[in-house]
Amino acid sequence: MVYCGKPSGGCYACRARKTKCDKLPGGCTQCFRAKRTCPGYRSPGDLIFRDESTHVERKFKAKEAKKQALEASLSVTPQPEEYTSLELVQQKDPHLSTLQLAPTIEDLATGFFISNYVIGNTRPHKGHLDPIEDMTRVGQLDEGLLSCMKAVGLAGFAHASHAPHLLRNARYQYVRALQSTNVALRDPVQVKKDSTLMSIMILGIFESITGCRQDSLKDWAEHIKGAAAVIKLRGREQINKPAGRRLLVHVTAYLMIACMNRQVAPPSHIIEYMTAAYEMVGTPDSAFNVQFMMMKYASLLADVVQERLTDHQTIIARSLEIDATLLDIITNVPPGWEYVTVFTDEQSEYVWNGRYHVYQDYWMAQMWNSLRIVRILLHEMIRNTLLDGFSRSPPIFSASEHSAQFQISTDTMYEMQADILCTVPQHIGYFPKGETSFKTLTELDQSMLPMIKMSGGAFIMWPLWLAGILDIATEEVRQFVKRNLDSIGTTMGIRQAQVLADIMVAKTGITVWQESKVS
Repeated sequence: MVYCGKPSGGCYACRARKTKCDKLPGGCTQCFRAKRTCPGYRSPGDLIFRDESTHVERKFKAKEAKKQALEASLSVTPQPEEYTSLELVQQKDPHLSTLQLAPTIEDLATGFFISNYVIGNTRPHKGHLDPIEDMTRVGQLDEGLLSCMKAVGLAGFAHASHAPHLLRNARYQYVRALQSTNVALRDPVQVKKDSTLMSIMILGIFESITGCRQDSLKDWAEHIKGAAAVIKLRGREQINKPAGRRLLVHVTAYLMIACMNRQVAPPSHIIEYMTAAYEMVGTPDSAFNVQFMMMKYASLLADVVQERLTDHQTIIARSLEIDATLLDIITNVPPGWEYVTVFTDEQSEYVWNGRYHVYQDYWMAQMWNSLRIVRILLHEMIRNTLLDGFSRSPPIFSASEHSAQFQISTDTMYEMQADILCTVPQHIGYFPKGETSFKTLTELDQSMLPMIKMSGGAFIMWPLWLAGILDIATEEVRQFVKRNLDSIGTTMGIRQAQVLADIMVAKTGITVWQESKVS
């Protein structure tokens, strides 16, 4: 029923003729004069309310039909390769076959997540979060982990399909995931499961995608800090299995970003477990070596900043010792680590100085950039230590070898910075035509060129930001970094990249990280 306002109380005949009615009980005067029977008056209830049930029902059905048409269009519209990922998943892993090909928006978003973060295009290297494949085989793909995957998938799919209203669904799944994860953290058995640790890491990815302010970096760091706490609860026995070591290295890699930016040492249990895993493996692969050297640098940096280590010669010696391990990887490139440098005359906002690199996949590009980051930071420390020694009275350093080392460190920083910038096209998914010193780009195995994925933007975001904030960064470099970080935010939907671009321009550092320390 709908309220209709103040109505007319006249008889039906007077209302039809729009004449004034005196509304006498036995019949009105107008009808009496016209010698007709007065048709009477409406009931008092009908004068105030009107039955609108049929009209409301019709409006509701129209709204539902419009909503279903929108969802149907999202489901049937031809999508890029990544949207067929659930078929790919089922081929690679029958345990994920319960996820049908996009019967609902949530399932389509889950497929989007799997395509972008789990399934890699090439072997032997897998996807960013490939342990999820192993979890499905042992039945650890629980509701909490699925909610995390849906939250990230919906957030990414909202951008890719130009459907921002899906962000509300993504935040709903995010809240469900937080609730499930908190329940698992209070359970002495659930807290040690691989799925619980993976859920926390994926929650951090959600912050990267949706974060529009610096506070999102703090939230991201809190998730990583939470993952480190779970590593401690899982105990030393986790390193006895390859899956446990892989998760340990994965968490450590992201934890080092926070530790190095806050200039604090990694948690003692992370150092203990990583060292034990390093010794247990005997001959660790190069990827493990890079992460282990990054951890050693973070510890060295904390010792220097907190003045536990003040001797200039010792600082330089320890820095060069760490760098020697990384330089050996560059000199003796491990199998699978090879990459091609492409030279092009094409002018592009994604290409730095007329050349770019092509790697087997994003994971390998990330390993190389991790190595370059550590080398940059090591040689920055050496430069700063030498400069401080040169400026002392009397000078601590005066020999020609120290001047030579200063030049070597400066050149190394420039070289590593340029190499990071050369990885942008691969992560953006743009490969302009060109030639290499070995073969033309058209002769490269096209299966080695991955399709555009959000994980590519997530991998290049932090190395690119570091390249832009260095003291040696020119204005041209800073503009290149700003342009591409903004592009990652607008074209890939990783909003935190734009936050980092703004921080670089403002030259303020990540202030929310300066307010607290990793414990």
